[in-house]
Amino acid sequence: MESPSRGALELNEARWWSNWANLAWRGASGYLLTSESFREPFFNRACILNCNGVGATVAWAEGKLRSRDTVSTVTVFDSCNKAASGLRASGYRSIDTMTVLLSSSPATPAGTARVTINERPAPDSWTRTYLEAFYGDQELMPHVTAIVKLLQKLKAVTLLEAMVGEETAGVLAIFRTVALAGVYCVGTVPEHRRKGVAASLLSEAVTIAGAEGRHLFLQSLASDGTLRYYLKRGFRVLYSKQLLSKEN
Repeated sequence: MESPSRGALELNEARWWSNWANLAWRGASGYLLTSESFREPFFNRACILNCNGVGATVAWAEGKLRSRDTVSTVTVFDSCNKAASGLRASGYRSIDTMTVLLSSSPATPAGTARVTINERPAPDSWTRTYLEAFYGDQELMPHVTAIVKLLQKLKAVTLLEAMVGEETAGVLAIFRTVALAGVYCVGTVPEHRRKGVAASLLSEAVTIAGAEGRHLFLQSLASDGTLRYYLKRGFRVLYSKQLLSKEN
């Protein structure tokens, strides 16, 4: 299959996170995610989709984020060198890098634990594991459970849950758009890390996408330290984006 376009990949991401945060588009130039419940910059950021006219899109986003007393955060493609330089000159600083990767070979499970995959997890079980893997607490349980219940009603979504014995050890989500299967929320609870849980989840996702004739892709944040892990499991880099932030 021909590699998917960057626009198609970015649309998959936007549509996925629109289930978690409020989404506002500024035409083809970009969009803004905002959330009252998730306060971290990732859920309150402008995503620049065009290297031209970045200033106007950022000003639009800054106004909306300022009204919410939220730090201004934007993502801009590494290929938009001038735009990134201009943002840094105006007070933005790089806080992270997001790398978009495409699966190019089967992911082979490898680890010390026997992992089974559940494709129909209970919403509260999936949520509890997600929160333990990413936040280390259950403070957002009511909010995220409500999101997960809605996600499970969508044909475009498959939520996977990894079990080690009787314990839920990890989660993963698949979100489908035309010819694409985006992988999100890959997380393992601390006590089951380095046992092959994430690899087993990825292997199942690769199998599902292959059976449907879809490209499987995901994103890796540099702050998570997962890029080398994905490269070793059959993914290749397509492009990267800088996350930049400044105080309003």
